[in-house]
Amino acid sequence: MSNKIIFFLGLFLTLILVNVPNNVLASEKYASIKIILEQTPLIPNSEITIATEMKLEPNWHVYWENPGDSGLPVEIEWDVPQGFEFSEISWPTPDKISYDILVDYGYYNEVTLLQTVKIPAILPDKITANISMLICNEICIPEKHSIEIDLNDLKTQNNSEYIKAAKENLPQKLDGKFEYFEKDNILNLSLELDNASILNQVTADNIEFFPLDWGSIKNTATSDIEINGNKVTIKHERGDQPFSEIPHLRGLIVINGEKGFSITAQEISAPNTAKSPDTTTSANKITWITAIYLAILGGIILNLMPCVFPVLSMKALSLVKMGEKENKHARMHGIAYTLGVVLSFIAIGTALLLFKEAGTIIGWGFQLQNPIVVTVLAYLLFAIGLNLIGFFEFSFGLNGNIGNKLTQGNSLKSSFFTGTLATIVATPCTAPFMGAAMGFALTQPSIISISIFAALGFGLALPYLLLSFVPYLRKALPKPGAWMGTFKQFLAFPMFASAIWLIWVLSQQSGSYGVLLVLLGMLAIAFCVWLSHLKSKGIGKNLTTALLFLFLILPFFSLFYIKTTGENIHSPEKAQKFGSEFSEEKLSELLKGDDPIFVEMTAAWCITCKANHAIAININATKKLFKDNNVQYLIGDWTNHDDVITKYINSFDRDGVPLYVFYAKRDKETGIRPQAVILPQILTFSILKEAISK
Repeated sequence: MSNKIIFFLGLFLTLILVNVPNNVLASEKYASIKIILEQTPLIPNSEITIATEMKLEPNWHVYWENPGDSGLPVEIEWDVPQGFEFSEISWPTPDKISYDILVDYGYYNEVTLLQTVKIPAILPDKITANISMLICNEICIPEKHSIEIDLNDLKTQNNSEYIKAAKENLPQKLDGKFEYFEKDNILNLSLELDNASILNQVTADNIEFFPLDWGSIKNTATSDIEINGNKVTIKHERGDQPFSEIPHLRGLIVINGEKGFSITAQEISAPNTAKSPDTTTSANKITWITAIYLAILGGIILNLMPCVFPVLSMKALSLVKMGEKENKHARMHGIAYTLGVVLSFIAIGTALLLFKEAGTIIGWGFQLQNPIVVTVLAYLLFAIGLNLIGFFEFSFGLNGNIGNKLTQGNSLKSSFFTGTLATIVATPCTAPFMGAAMGFALTQPSIISISIFAALGFGLALPYLLLSFVPYLRKALPKPGAWMGTFKQFLAFPMFASAIWLIWVLSQQSGSYGVLLVLLGMLAIAFCVWLSHLKSKGIGKNLTTALLFLFLILPFFSLFYIKTTGENIHSPEKAQKFGSEFSEEKLSELLKGDDPIFVEMTAAWCITCKANHAIAININATKKLFKDNNVQYLIGDWTNHDDVITKYINSFDRDGVPLYVFYAKRDKETGIRPQAVILPQILTFSILKEAISK
């Protein structure tokens, strides 16, 4: 049940009670009230302070100006003739009243509320204070008090010392620079104090923020507080009140539950970049031109990924066939391939931006979080592998076969679709330099974002484009010969390996049942290959044709039954004892401690992630390093879509995996934990060791 529902339910019941006569609810009062004037008799045309002193029965409480998740504030209405001017109530620092599911703000035992009043030239015979309150213990009871003051029967008194003592309980005004913004439903409140001595006895455990406006924060949540010199940073989960309805953020900074300081903070724009520095290139330090260069460089490195390299090799074979005599033709193929890559990257990038604009929390490689996409791609790579090894050629009267049309064919169309295929198999990975560029792209206007996606595609296509346009580079390629057929068949095995890898990814998403369906689909594809050979020999031509089309459509029926389990049940990271599953709560708990923390964001479909994990993380040297330095290790698995992990990745201006974040231990002297550091995307043991030893 949300705080808003709890509050309005409590308010509804309270309003019912308030309108019930007091004598129906209780025959006795739980509060005694006295009106104390600063001085008497009253002097016409003067200004004084009036105190409303409320003494409560033990364990009973009344409510502050912001009552919190339930309750109603004390109200004072004065029945006076025209000419009197009363100020708003000055409220002392309240107590925090905590229950299991809500938190209120109010006062136990006694409280004195102050008001200033301007006295008119002509005094009446009497004035009346009407006080309404909701007073609570195990039950809540509305009380109304009416106190009449006979101005003609006032003795001479000076209560200025009493008023002075009451004012000492009021919150003091805090001077400094106070700003706030909201990001990911978290209030970020920054306080820079002019007088740092106020913080001498303050720790993260004895300072709190009490909001003056209802719904500014979730009252039951716990603040994450950092103190650095004269600066206090408070992060707290937001409440239900939109900041657009609050002109300024007002409230109290309360120390040790007693001393209060009033503040008014100005709203600022939420920063687009994370405050955590990157050891490579941080998105808040780059420009559009820099992002373009980083994207091109990252795209070039993508060519070395296991899935992409065979695709590039197939196109290189076509250039070998052309030799040096078909320069114009080679250039046209280079342009077609580049267009296929760039347009595909633009299409994927546009889809990503549209999903984000619609409020969906997704990141780079999002298509492989869908088991249906993974299945289709596994079928495609398996079929291309069969084609490369020479097991089949499906001819449909188009002067070629389906494998050639998509891969090593001689038409410009084949080059274009090979570029599309290279893009599809490349997108699960994040290459070095690419992360910062993608992070920058997703914080910019659409036209800039699209240009960076296009630059990434251009980088991926650049090696083949250079081979196509520079004959000198093509001379470095081997001469045409019989070896080409053997090499073409060899390229089938990386395709089979990629298909196997995708099936393993699917096992993380859909479990063993999903794997069974895909393997049955591959069996149907292989059976179609065998049937195609029978048909070519004229054996049972009509029957084989019917069976061919029947088994050809069987793999696609599996797509209707493959579902995401919502849990990566076979993930080795979850099965092993080394490391713990990432969660916001676990990270927050660890950040309150003193130990260093290493966070790994990975996915089963990310080859770079798996290589880093096997080479740099899940090794005995790293395990010993973590153990010796008390490093707390958290693993976030992004194989399936996960909003929490996506938000965490986005908070560092990254939009894909791998992401490695290191939180150093607290400084022994200051007790402050340094800012988090993003480690490089190509990880080694020496990088981890250097980060931990700093």
